[in-house]
Amino acid sequence: MQAVSRQRGYGLFFKVFSINNNYLNFMKRSKLTLTLVLSFLFSGLMAQEYTGPFNHSLMDEKFYDLIVGESSGDRAFYHILDIAPYERDRKSEDYKGLFMESVYVVDKLKSYGFADATTEQLGKTKTWDGVSATLWEIAPKTAKLADYRDLAAILGQGSKSAHVTAELAWVGRGTQAEIDAVDLKGKIAVTEASASRVHDLAVKAGAVGIITFYSPRPLVDPIQIPNSGIRGGDNATFCINLTPRDGYALRDRLLRGEKITVKADIETATEETEIEVPTCVIKGADANAEEVILCAHLYEGYVKLGANDNISGAAALIEIARTLNELIETGQLPRPKRSIRFIWIPEFQGSIPWAVKHKDILDRTLCNINLDMVGLWLSKSESMYCLHRTTMGNPHYLNDVAESFYHYMGATNKSFVATGMGRPDALKPVHSVTGSKDPFYYSINAHYGASDHEVFNDWGVQVPGVIMITWPDNYYHTSGDRPEICDPTQLHRAIVLAAVSAYTIAEAGEEGAVKIASEVAANAAKRMAIKMRYDLSMLNAATAADFAQLYRTAKFNQDAMLKNEIATLATVLELAPTSAALKGYVTTLQDGVKAAWTINGKNIDAAMKVKASALGVAPIKAITLSAEEKAAAKVYPRSTAKVKEAGYGVLRTVPAALMAQYGFDKRGAVNHGAEIAKLTVGGTNSILDIKKMLDAQFPNPDNLETISKYLEMLKEAGLVTY
Repeated sequence: MQAVSRQRGYGLFFKVFSINNNYLNFMKRSKLTLTLVLSFLFSGLMAQEYTGPFNHSLMDEKFYDLIVGESSGDRAFYHILDIAPYERDRKSEDYKGLFMESVYVVDKLKSYGFADATTEQLGKTKTWDGVSATLWEIAPKTAKLADYRDLAAILGQGSKSAHVTAELAWVGRGTQAEIDAVDLKGKIAVTEASASRVHDLAVKAGAVGIITFYSPRPLVDPIQIPNSGIRGGDNATFCINLTPRDGYALRDRLLRGEKITVKADIETATEETEIEVPTCVIKGADANAEEVILCAHLYEGYVKLGANDNISGAAALIEIARTLNELIETGQLPRPKRSIRFIWIPEFQGSIPWAVKHKDILDRTLCNINLDMVGLWLSKSESMYCLHRTTMGNPHYLNDVAESFYHYMGATNKSFVATGMGRPDALKPVHSVTGSKDPFYYSINAHYGASDHEVFNDWGVQVPGVIMITWPDNYYHTSGDRPEICDPTQLHRAIVLAAVSAYTIAEAGEEGAVKIASEVAANAAKRMAIKMRYDLSMLNAATAADFAQLYRTAKFNQDAMLKNEIATLATVLELAPTSAALKGYVTTLQDGVKAAWTINGKNIDAAMKVKASALGVAPIKAITLSAEEKAAAKVYPRSTAKVKEAGYGVLRTVPAALMAQYGFDKRGAVNHGAEIAKLTVGGTNSILDIKKMLDAQFPNPDNLETISKYLEMLKEAGLVTY
């Protein structure tokens, strides 16, 4: 009860704080008050995980309730049913004009009042396409084994047309030894391994095709087929994917020595089509102001059609656009200062050319929210709704805005025992008519980059982006990714979280910026404490041999965290760049973060002394830098204007000869080149700082020599200056 009471006090403080128009002047007049405020913000009791039933500080509660009430997970679910009820064959004529998905999205947007909704075309691309495929056993019996019309995933992508009658040969896991042990000439290899791993070896041994029943999760779903295929180039044959259930039966027959002959008839084609990006904009009140961009990939290639991956993200994005537009156009929500842009893209294949074409838009974009796989029924899949933050190379308040709403959603969508309120239900439920009433299962995670937000995070783009995603997903990239695995309630929550995060940033002026800065500062102290807690646990377990290094790591990690949190707070200034009051407040909060760093350093020093005594070694008086580290601490690399001029993929403009000269032409020569480059933006980090920040983020950081050499290469390429 004590913790809850304090949380109520925190909420009350922010409620009063946010509506007092003279709060900044008041705080300026009272150093004592400001000191108390900062001590409250940096208190360990303020961990957001323990959010209580109070008005959320970042958004007026009425606005939040309006967005919850207007939005619908059921409608988003219906979009999934309309677009991807199952994985279907895409007809040849579909490639000639606009795809059904693009037409559907734009038609919906126009019906919701987006008169300017359109589909951009960003150039031609070619894609493999399956036309038909059947596999019949013709001896010793007659039976159909697979048919593309029954399940499109049975035909492996990359397969070539073929009309083959051949005997089957079992090759197990498809290792070289297993293939060498079988005569594969003129036969079809049957394997339990992925076709992409076995195909080339089998074809080299004379096989005319591949049958596989590989599944990443056969114990979860024995009728699940992965969305996979073969490469092989000119040597490609064909791949038939069977379900594990059917594959085991075929395997057992072959292992018993049965001679099985099959007839495979495969038709495939290569199609040319336009890269399509449906898009619309909610225009801000200030035509010259910045933008917030939300995206979701509507296409993951043109053959795969997954309900959760990622028609769920595309469907949620349609509903986010409808909800915000409806509330703004009817005057229920104030029109935000900044525009909110929505783009539905082919994954990477669309986001990259869009970024290249629209550098002018990206130059005035504050941040990006990427919805990728957002609809999974979490409790049934033992999954969570994850927020993946940006790296230290893209520090930004977006992380804290989104995280704060995640915590709020989690706290208000579960029953409380500790509050003593006697309520068995959620405090502010976000449910759908046809969805679950599960608690909100969520996780705040470090950066993950394998989706379209990484295009925005690119060094040449410099728009911080986060991804919202359900994970783990037992149906990921398989034929089991159908609408029944999705939950309208989870879709509803995903819609609300993205909508409130985007709107909060889009409408923020001085007052909103102060709230966001306060959130960042409170979380900064928490993050630094969490890093310290981990490092202290390592230090407490130290031996005499690693004692000094673990102490050094703990201190350096706090240095890295300090640099990142100071930089993150500085990004808030872009919301009200002319506000002297905001600048003063952010400076004060940064001083508070420095104070937390000082306290953490003293705690680490104290722990070091206790451990030194226990080990019977001398305490460390000071950390001594090597000559290399001293030199690195004096050099501050800075990105040049050429980086933004080049735009997306700027690192790929480094000449191959120059990369070879510096030894970076081989895979693995540098682990985190992109992050090293991003940490040069603004020129506030020394080379030693960059090393510390890599160490604090990654389990496999680059060494100082590699970092320095990599930066020298970028300097010679004209992308970095010292």
